[in-house]
Amino acid sequence: MDENLHQLLLHRADWFAAEIMRGIRKSPYPQITPSQSRLLAHMAGRPTSMAELARRLAISRQAVHKTVNELARQGILEVHKDPERGNATLVTYTAKGRAINRAGAAIIESAEARIAEQIGPDTLERLKNLLRRDWD
Repeated sequence: MDENLHQLLLHRADWFAAEIMRGIRKSPYPQITPSQSRLLAHMAGRPTSMAELARRLAISRQAVHKTVNELARQGILEVHKDPERGNATLVTYTAKGRAINRAGAAIIESAEARIAEQIGPDTLERLKNLLRRDWD
């Protein structure tokens, strides 16, 4: 039976996550766990509220708090009151967190280069453009 689109996307997302973790293990930041890597990826280099992270990750706020607190203990993230919304909590990068974010971007670029070697750079760019389209 042929794989459906959902299965194909999950399979490739799993490959990409494993590739990122291989890069992390070789980096100066091997302590980053898969769940921490996923949370940092959903932050996309920008300050993000705890509630938004929970929505993006489709996990409980308690799980987000636990992961954010672990990253804060490592000096990667900081937690602040959101100045625009008094009852919200904003998660931001520290200087160390910004360095980890840059290292993560380099790992992703390397993974994309591996994909481009297999399918060609034009096909990779076409794939990225297709995935950017609004499906809603």
